[in-house]
Amino acid sequence: MRRVSEDLRRALEDPGYTPPRRAFGEMFALLSHPELGERAERALLSAGLPAATYAAETLAQDPAAAEPALVRLVGRAARTHDEPALLEALCKALQSPHAETRRQAAMALGKSGRREAEPALLACLSTTDHKLLRSVVEALGKVGGEDALAQLTALQVPATLRQVADRARLMLERGLGRSQGPAEPIASDRPLPAPLRVSLLCRGGLSELLAEEAASLQPRVESPSEVSLSYAGALGPLLELRLATAVAIAWPLTQGTSPGGVLTALLSAELVAALTAWSNGQLRFRLEWQGAGHRRADTWRIAQGLRDAGSPLLNDPAQAPWTIEVQQDPPRLLLRPSAGADRRFDYRVRDVPAASHPTIAAALARVAGPDAADVVWDPFAGSGVELIERARLGPYRELHGTDLDARALGAARENAEQAGLVGLSLQQADARNHRVPGLSLVLTNPPMGRRVLRARGLSGVLCQVVRNVASQLVPGGRMIWLSPFPDVTARAAADAGLRVERLRSVDLGGFDAELQRFVRAG
Repeated sequence: MRRVSEDLRRALEDPGYTPPRRAFGEMFALLSHPELGERAERALLSAGLPAATYAAETLAQDPAAAEPALVRLVGRAARTHDEPALLEALCKALQSPHAETRRQAAMALGKSGRREAEPALLACLSTTDHKLLRSVVEALGKVGGEDALAQLTALQVPATLRQVADRARLMLERGLGRSQGPAEPIASDRPLPAPLRVSLLCRGGLSELLAEEAASLQPRVESPSEVSLSYAGALGPLLELRLATAVAIAWPLTQGTSPGGVLTALLSAELVAALTAWSNGQLRFRLEWQGAGHRRADTWRIAQGLRDAGSPLLNDPAQAPWTIEVQQDPPRLLLRPSAGADRRFDYRVRDVPAASHPTIAAALARVAGPDAADVVWDPFAGSGVELIERARLGPYRELHGTDLDARALGAARENAEQAGLVGLSLQQADARNHRVPGLSLVLTNPPMGRRVLRARGLSGVLCQVVRNVASQLVPGGRMIWLSPFPDVTARAAADAGLRVERLRSVDLGGFDAELQRFVRAG
């Protein structure tokens, strides 16, 4: 065995060692070393495309001498670099006399995502090596096309590989169907065939406000984050509700949440009819298990069951217009349309870190209510969503936004222009001392990301803002905001002579803040 220098041994002991190009040949020779092979492979992987290209050249010159590690090196680079030489080297490695090298080449071609690998893989379907056949079939399921589907459908495989072949065919069927789908896979203008229970989901704490927004539909508050209703109309009006984060058909699982129970529900003619009414084209969905991880085996069992039953539903986790979530308590499916842009907030052409979620901004605006005489100020304007949502709600006299961050104000300006706002003034100013003549409404979601929330002195700053607002609100004026320090800010508002209304706690994604309304006596 070749003697390894002490310098090279020490270099390979460093997990961060990346060999220079002049050392590639020596490193390749170490790939079969019993002690240093794994370290050499790790170092070459860190060298990236140059090492992979060198490896591809080596494979092209002498395919018979190809090490599995050499193939893995080329395969890793082929996932992210569309270099013909890499693909050619992997295809040649399929003809290696070494079984493990052939198997590694098939696996690498599958992971490459390159349709060009299909002919070389198809040529290996006649192999008598069952390990290689498994890898080839799996790879064709990932990169194959119509030819692969036809040959896999006709292929007689050993009993031990039937499930692998079934899965590959299923992957090909859903992959080929993606390119044939309509531009708008969700139909928003067709009614359901019969009244169903529909759930409107929102941020925790906002369900009562969402129920007010959807009052004409006679909703019922189910929890702090869910409103339900009996509904047979089109999807479009539900997607326009500004406080909802999602719309879903709630389907009971009468036979439980086992794979068999879920499959039975998905095969229901009524469920299929409901999805068909709100869909254009094939009924493609992604299956999720609430709080239970991926459960891939159960998901594949359900997908295969749908296929065997001839169901029009196709499980497709990549580009599905529907997400179907299995929930345990109560046992049910939530069928959520998940395709397409959210047109409610299409004015958001720019964002800033820790900006308000627009559904929360819409909730603040709804609490404030419309008043054509309002002079509105957002002291922490950020990207401007609170001001825009207030403008969308109804008429006003003036809109003012301030922030210390000039970049945030730039984002707010672009968003406001996209929304077509008029009468908007944006200034770089300190919320603790800025003045707005005739101020009648303060509407804001102050900065309170997790890092900001722990910042020393933030509660004092917010109390200073409350006192500044109290000193200039006109009689009957109000301040609506979310406070991360509810007791402290409520006390500051009361001390400043404002009437305090502590409305509800709202989930801001990992922590809560209190929705508060402070009013200047009229």
